[in-house]
Amino acid sequence: MKRAILLIVLVLVVGFAGTAYWYTSYNNKNLDNTRWLSRSFEGVQSIHVQAVQGTYMLTALKDGWEAQVPGASWNITARVLPAKVVEYSAKLSDLTPYRSIGGFDQGGPEEYGLDTPDLKVIVKFGGKAEPLTVKLTTDPSGMVFGWNSDSPGLVYEFGKKTLEQLSLPATRFLDTRVFQFDEEVVSKLQLVQPFGSSWLVEKRKEGFFFTLPGYLKEKPASDSELKLYIHALALLRATNLVLEPMVTDKRIPVLTLRLWTGSGEPSAVVEFFTVADNPDVYLGKSSWLTVPFMLDAESVGQLVRSAFDVQGRTVVKFDIGTVASFIVQYGGKKYVVNRSESGWRVEGGEKNVPGIDMSLWRFTELQFEALPLNNLPDSAIELMYCKLLDESGKKLTALTFYTDPKLPQGQCWMKNGGGMYYPVSSRLLKDLQGMFPANSIGTN
Repeated sequence: MKRAILLIVLVLVVGFAGTAYWYTSYNNKNLDNTRWLSRSFEGVQSIHVQAVQGTYMLTALKDGWEAQVPGASWNITARVLPAKVVEYSAKLSDLTPYRSIGGFDQGGPEEYGLDTPDLKVIVKFGGKAEPLTVKLTTDPSGMVFGWNSDSPGLVYEFGKKTLEQLSLPATRFLDTRVFQFDEEVVSKLQLVQPFGSSWLVEKRKEGFFFTLPGYLKEKPASDSELKLYIHALALLRATNLVLEPMVTDKRIPVLTLRLWTGSGEPSAVVEFFTVADNPDVYLGKSSWLTVPFMLDAESVGQLVRSAFDVQGRTVVKFDIGTVASFIVQYGGKKYVVNRSESGWRVEGGEKNVPGIDMSLWRFTELQFEALPLNNLPDSAIELMYCKLLDESGKKLTALTFYTDPKLPQGQCWMKNGGGMYYPVSSRLLKDLQGMFPANSIGTN
């Protein structure tokens, strides 16, 4: 009896030990969720990516990153966005495996096709740290297996999209900014066209002023237009970078942009060339980018600004707060509107006239829509005369409006004192006509 009990106990012990060994072995072989990569990615010096889409090297510099990309007929070195490298390193480091497999009976990782991987990444670190090698491959079912040199005895199983997320082409890292500058410190800007309007403006304390062309020298440029234009240049991105030689139609660029952020040589230069047999795109060359780039014809066209487009086109300048009297002659009558503590009132009237302050502001916002003329066309007819006076009765400005059927719709002529005739928007004139109708009070 004792022998039978002893035998039963022995069987139970052996069974328990066998179960424990099987459980431990199963965990070691199939359920070992050891962390994929244990080391930090700080101090990375280079990342060498070998994928089906091609091979390239991302290298750290003192002031950023660059990529070396071998082409079919030449090798290129291009600027890289550091944030893209950080993003890629994080993806590689933070991979979460479904499981890890160890204890290979035969052959090791090559059983999973990792001897000829779909993706191989070699990461080199500064100092004496050993390089890290990562391999990823996909089996016929779409399952992704991975291996890394820090855990050479393990193969990891990942989700099916893992390889897609890491097998990125070099172009995903490249910097496509056409310009690189600080908008706030731009000191000069030049646009050159061989057969179009060319100009050069320089920033001073009072704003931008023309240096070229000669007929606009020392004339003010439009600060608002130039600030918008400079901002557009800062946001400009290449459609794609050219990693192979391309034939251009002419050696002379059709458009050149130069930008200074200090004295001396330009801080940024971009040239655009037409492309043989392809009028829909232009080839660009930038002093910031180390490789040529492509930009569609519409985007290049939006970069073209004439001297007229960036010219300071304000017709009237005065301090609205100094205006004490507003005199209007229209429809055979004269209206004298005086400022008071309660508002603006026409002489002889009993009610304030609303909208005068807005009209004065619109005077200062008037801009000529086309080049002014020295002589008024015969088709123009005088319609309204306005004069602004200060408290002492001194004339601040005098303006005359003219209608002209030959002008584009929505425009009229305006003469500022004894100066030239400017084509301006007729919106202000219509507003004044509504404020001072011919049948209202006024003196003849």
